[in-house]
Amino acid sequence: MHDRRRAPVERRLGERAPFVAAVRQHVGAEVQLALSQNLGPTGIELKRPPGRSYLPRTPVTLAFELPDGGDLVRVQGAVVFERAAGSYQTTGIRFLSLTPLDHARIIRALRYL
Repeated sequence: MHDRRRAPVERRLGERAPFVAAVRQHVGAEVQLALSQNLGPTGIELKRPPGRSYLPRTPVTLAFELPDGGDLVRVQGAVVFERAAGSYQTTGIRFLSLTPLDHARIIRALRYL
């Protein structure tokens, strides 16, 4: 049964876990720092200062560190949603290009988050 209260773009397949980390976000030539709110095997939700909003499907490049102490995760993604949330914005990103190694690292990290 589908939950009709949520928009189709929010009906994600993977579970998310709370995850707080600094994230470097590239959109075109623009670079921003954001704070992750949650992480899943297929995407991440970011909290960032109000300002420019991005349309769904806008391509982004992200870089963030997992608690395993390994190299930065660098991933291509696309904006799924943008929402105003008080004095900040939340942005949902779906991963499009994640290496098998980084995918495995995220799955492993989610077990301990």
